[in-house]
Amino acid sequence: MAEMNATSGEHQPDRSLERMGALAGAMAHEIKNPLSTMNISLQLLMEDLEARPQVASSQVLPRIRLVCDEIRHLERILGSFLELARAPVLDLRERDPNVLVHELLNFLGPECTQETVDVRIHCDSSIGLVQFDPDLLKQALLNLLRNALQAMDGGGTLTVITTNCGANWEVQVIDTGKGIPPNVLERVFNPFFTTRRGGTGIGLAVTRSIVERHGGNIHLQSAVGQGTRFKLSFPRTVLRP
Repeated sequence: MAEMNATSGEHQPDRSLERMGALAGAMAHEIKNPLSTMNISLQLLMEDLEARPQVASSQVLPRIRLVCDEIRHLERILGSFLELARAPVLDLRERDPNVLVHELLNFLGPECTQETVDVRIHCDSSIGLVQFDPDLLKQALLNLLRNALQAMDGGGTLTVITTNCGANWEVQVIDTGKGIPPNVLERVFNPFFTTRRGGTGIGLAVTRSIVERHGGNIHLQSAVGQGTRFKLSFPRTVLRP
């Protein structure tokens, strides 16, 4: 497979990040207010239902809470576009990354079933607790998982592997999709670069930024017609920048 590395030492800041910051600022202004209005409205609806238990079924309130959680997640994602240009402040926690992997794959389960994608998980239980920002790492991995599903529009196998490497730990996302041509491979992490119609070209740039803010790196392998492998390597303890 053709391959490349993406590490903080190999990428220099470029003017495109400034353009991304300006775009993110405009997006934030246009999107943040509707999201806030939706969140407030749902909170009021929850209060009304809690006060009227004869109306609220056992399913209604959990579903509303789930929507509220997703709105808050969207607000955090929106902020990450700005953070890509101005370096995000990590909210580091000691967590088991295997739990996060299972949560994400459970969340994507219906999409995988719909796309006829077989999911295989190989988690190394010896990793234990390591430091990472749960929301940011969730976003980084979700970008890779969704890319993998989009690459396997005719079905395939999605494999996620976590590995304990001593002072470091790794997570790999592997698909059996169409693969990335060599002339595209070195540009996939560039902000605004995309080959997908309707794509923004932001997802992998955000993922790279998140990984590098954790002191990690990305190793990418791909071959046309065979699939793609992303390997993310992180230190067990993250040094704050």
